Amino acid sequence: MADVIVAEVHSHHHGPAGRLLIATCKAFAVGAGLLLILMAAMSLASIVGRTFLGSPILGDYELVQVLCAMAVSMSLPYCQIARGHVIVDFFTTRMSTSVNRVLDVAAGLLLAGLAFVVAWRLAIGMVDLKRTGDASMLIGFPTWVAYAPMVLSFVLLGLAALFIARDDLRKGVA
Repeated sequence: MADVIVAEVHSHHHGPAGRLLIATCKAFAVGAGLLLILMAAMSLASIVGRTFLGSPILGDYELVQVLCAMAVSMSLPYCQIARGHVIVDFFTTRMSTSVNRVLDVAAGLLLAGLAFVVAWRLAIGMVDLKRTGDASMLIGFPTWVAYAPMVLSFVLLGLAALFIARDDLRKGVA
């Protein structure tokens, strides 16, 4: 349970829809990793430019904020599908397997509901930001663009939470 830090998600036990969901979650996580690499490289280039050339990358803080928000949200679906979220089992350690399974299903359903609400509100915000032409101050980056992968990520998180809840239900809730 708490001993496993990273668990490989095996898709061969699931149907085509499950395999597609797992593959999509993995692709989003890889995308998040690439964004983090881009963010690190840009930060390094900006620091080197600021230190040795007296000229940092214009808008580097703005871009780091945007890329960080995108990367974090894009990581969440894979974390859920891999059952990688932190579980505080202090109170449930002594409970039966069936009670823990019921709690896991309830937590998955709650997470799915919250993820879909966040996706809905992000989508509304994205549309509003596009309509008003909101952009970052220094480089004029249209802020709505960063919302698109976040909306998709939270929809994917909701689907992953439902998938895991269904998987827990299939194991048998007493």
